[in-house]
Parts: sequence; C-alpha cells; structure tokens
Amino acid sequence: MEYTYKERCCLPDFLYVVKLLYVKDRRNSLLYFITNLLSAPILFGELFTTKYVVDLIQNFNPNTYQHILLLVSLLMVMLYLAGLNSSLRAIAITNLTSTSIYELEHTILEKTSKLSTALLEDPATKTKREKAKRLSLIDLLDQWTGVTVHLITLVVLMVVLSVYGFYILVLIILGVQILQLYLMKRMSQKVESISANQTSSVRMINYLVDLLINRNSIPEIRMYRMSSYLFSSMKESFTNNFKQMHRKVIYSETLNFSQRLIMILLNGTTIAILAITIGSSGQSAGLFVLLLQISSQLFIVIPALTRVYADLAKSRLRYEDYTSYLDLEEQVLRDQEVNSNRNTDPMKVQVHQLFFRYPTNAKNTLSNVNMTIHPGERIAFVGENGSGKSTLVKLILGLYPATAGNIQWFKGENEVLALNVTQDTRVVFQDFIKLQRPIRENIALGNMATIHDDSRLLAAMKKAEADNYGVRLDTLVGPQFGGIDLSGGQWQRLAIARAYLNDGALMIFDEPTAALDPYAEQQAFDTFMKLGDQRTSIIVTHRLYMSKFVDRIFLVEQGEIVESGTHEELMRVDGKYKKMFNRQSSLYV
Repeated sequence: MEYTYKERCCLPDFLYVVKLLYVKDRRNSLLYFITNLLSAPILFGELFTTKYVVDLIQNFNPNTYQHILLLVSLLMVMLYLAGLNSSLRAIAITNLTSTSIYELEHTILEKTSKLSTALLEDPATKTKREKAKRLSLIDLLDQWTGVTVHLITLVVLMVVLSVYGFYILVLIILGVQILQLYLMKRMSQKVESISANQTSSVRMINYLVDLLINRNSIPEIRMYRMSSYLFSSMKESFTNNFKQMHRKVIYSETLNFSQRLIMILLNGTTIAILAITIGSSGQSAGLFVLLLQISSQLFIVIPALTRVYADLAKSRLRYEDYTSYLDLEEQVLRDQEVNSNRNTDPMKVQVHQLFFRYPTNAKNTLSNVNMTIHPGERIAFVGENGSGKSTLVKLILGLYPATAGNIQWFKGENEVLALNVTQDTRVVFQDFIKLQRPIRENIALGNMATIHDDSRLLAAMKKAEADNYGVRLDTLVGPQFGGIDLSGGQWQRLAIARAYLNDGALMIFDEPTAALDPYAEQQAFDTFMKLGDQRTSIIVTHRLYMSKFVDRIFLVEQGEIVESGTHEELMRVDGKYKKMFNRQSSLYV
C-alpha cells in the first residue's frame, strides 16, 4: 500500500527505506531480509558441525565412522546453503538497487515539481537538491542490516567465548570494538561534512565541464581560445576541494592503519591464549578448532562491523540532507478549483502596489507596479533588455510570489488562485523547451492528453505553420540523439504549436522574436495575433514597431512602469517611448 509524504518524513531512516522498498518490491525485500537473517545461523551451524567432526575423528573407533560421514555430509550441506544464501542475497540486492535508484530519483523529481519557480531558481535550493541526490537508499538499507547482523554475530561469538571461560579476552575485545566504532563514526561524519559542503563547488565544476563539451558553446570557446582559462578555473575548484579533503583522508587512513595494527596484535594474542589454555587443560581438539574458528570470525566481523558502521554514519547524514529537501515548502495545484473555474471567459488581471526582489539580489527587480488588464485586451510590455519585463510576466503567470503587493486574476465573476493560473494560460517563452524527442512529444507538451490524437497535433502544426518543413509526427528532432536539426525559427514553430493545444484564457508571448530574422519576426507577431484571438494577451518585446497593433502599451524601465497608453497616446506625450520608437525606426530606414 502507498503512504503519504508526511508519514514517510516522520519515519526514522531505516524504517523509511524498509517500508519504501517493501511497498515497491515485496518479493525481493523479503528475500533480502530472509537471506540476511539466515547468514548467522548458517555460520554457527558450520562452526559447531566442524567441532563435532574433529572430536569424532580424535576419538575415532570403527563404530563411529557412520556418525563421521553423517556430520561431514551435514557440513557439506551447510556450506552449500551458505553459498546458495549468498547468491540469493546478491540477486535480491541487485533488484532492490534498481528499484531504490528509481524511487530516489522519482521522489526528488516529484518534490521538485511541487516547488515554486522562485524557490527552484534559488541557488541554495539547487545545492539542497544535489545533496539529496547523494543518498543511496539501498546503501542505507544494506548498512543498517549489516550493522545489525554483524553486531548479533559478534555478540554470539563473544557469548560462546564467555561460556568457555575467556571473560577477560571478551572484555578486551569489547572495549577495543566500542572505541573503534566511536572513532570511526566521528571521522566519517567529519569527512562527509566536508564532502557535503563541497556540493556547490562540484556543481560549478560540472558546469565548466558541460561548457567545454556542449555543442552550442564549443564554437565560441574555440574562437576565443577560452579552453585554457576554463580548464584552469575547473582545476582551481578541484584543487581547493582536494586540499580540504586531503588532511582528513590522511588522518582517517592513519586511524585505519592503527586500528588494523591493533587488530593484528589482538588476533595473535587471542590465538596464543586459546592454544596455551586449551593445550594445558587437555581439552578436545574439536574445542580448539571451534574456538580458533570463532577467533578467526571475530577478526573478520570486527573490521566489517567497524567499516559498515562508519559508512552508515555517512549515509545517515545524507539522509538528513535528503529529508531537508523533502521538507521544503510545496506549491500544490488544486485541480478541483481549476476545473470549477474552467470556462471560456478571457482573463482579467489586477496588479496592485507590486514589489519583487530575487532572493540573491540586493535591490528590487520590480517596484510599485500598478495596472489592470481588462478581459480580451492585447497588451505589450516594452522596454530595454533587463528592465524587468519577463519577471513581471512570471509574476502574472503565478510562477513567482510577490515580495509585496498583490496580483488578482478573474474569469467572469470568479477569482482564479495564483497556483492555478498556469493551467489556463497559453505561453511561448523566449527560452522555450527544445525537446530532443519526436515532433509528437514536442507539440503534445502543451496538452499531454493529445499525445496520441494525430488530428489535433497536425492541426496545431498547421496553425503554427510548423508543417511546411517536411517532418512527420514521429520524426526525431535534435542532433544530440541522432535526430534532425532545426533552425531557431523552426523550433519556435513547434513551441507555438504546443501553445495552440492549450485553450487558455490568457495568452503570453515572452520576447518571441529575440533570435529571429525580420521576416520570421513578422510571422511570429502574426502568430501572436492569432493565438491571442478572443483572449487576454500580453506580448513582451523590445521591438517597438509591434506595439502599434495592441490595445495598450506599458513601458518598463528599471523595474517600474514609467509610461502607459496606446501607441498614438504615447507618441503624443513626447516621452521615453517616443524617443525609443523613433530611435528604432531610424535603424530600418
């Protein structure tokens, strides 16, 4: 059965991963736990069966050979079961590894899809997400299980030694083990803390690597001979990370070496004590073999327990980073309210005393913005690059929360919640998605319910004039995976086609002509007029000749609306809009 996010986050790390994997893969989860639980009984079965075989051989007489054969057969069965158990465990853990990788990625992506756009753009959130991705669910499970199984095995081995009178030896081993676990936990936590703090710089290193191999950046990098500089920047970040980790790793390995040396001395001492004690007391050879095997197992289990306990300390810190990301405040769409407000009325937008500042900026990007966009109006936001036009659009779309002030949306008499505005909007962004997948999927992004509806997809292509360059719906586009390459204008036509599939009440074109030639630019504006038919429409542009054909213009400068009105009104005012328009017009004379 499924369980809610809150239930998951309230669970301790071990129970969380156990419940998650059990829900997703019950058969392999059961197989994994059964094989782990059987490993200790099988081990002790081998040890005691070996003891009895040796005792029978030591006291051999013709009447006991059948017992010897029976015990040897039993020992062979034990060894076979140990091998089978190990193989079944390997199968279970392989399958659970695949499940755990998928579930981790799915959970993080699902969480990401519920975060606000402003939060997603915050560098701190990106770092949190990268930290969350460092967790391995299967490692966390295997480490907890390993600690439990090794600890039980260690306790039983020491109990057996105690039964045969080696109390002091047990106390020495127990003291050494507790000290090792404490030291290794502290060291693992320090090393993991350094690694976690380097997540941001690792993101930068990966970014620089991507620049050096990205198809779009390689030409400019080679033309301006940037490779050496980018390589040196990457090396500097890498070297700084290495230096931070270097001392801790040396100290950690010194500690490991010291512990191994102690364990070697303790192992030798234990064997000597067993040999002298049993030899002088005249005990059976079988008992000596049993205790010798127990001694050997002790010094296999102790290092294994120490190592897996140290790894568990790291994984638990990573689990805290993982849950920290899952604890971020969500922005949840409310489908019932979307459906209840779904009608054909064009949208009305009221902006009152709006201020907005990005979390990483010292000053406001938008200040004191006031406007009312009436249902069915065509609006243009104009201004120089960086004036705040696109940011204002993202607030109107409900993608960003206002720092101060408010925005209200209405369809008829019904108010639309900010969380649901995007569900009722046709939009073509300047940086639209270029999906390296078939044409069908590129267009259906606008309405995934139409992905198999060829007639609607083809109709959208025709309206966007994306059907005139000889491609079919299942044609793969994008050279990265062997598909055909498209020009900027052709890619934009696909983005426009997907907008046609959303029958929204608000239409937005955000800098749609920034990378187009004059002819394609004119076509794009014609498309805006068609897309915005009988809808409230906003076009964001710094090409002012387009603004002659809209109902109202808002000139944005340094985050404020400095002029508003029709083209004719603003030309009569003889203000900034007129100067900008005349300056741009002179370029085309």
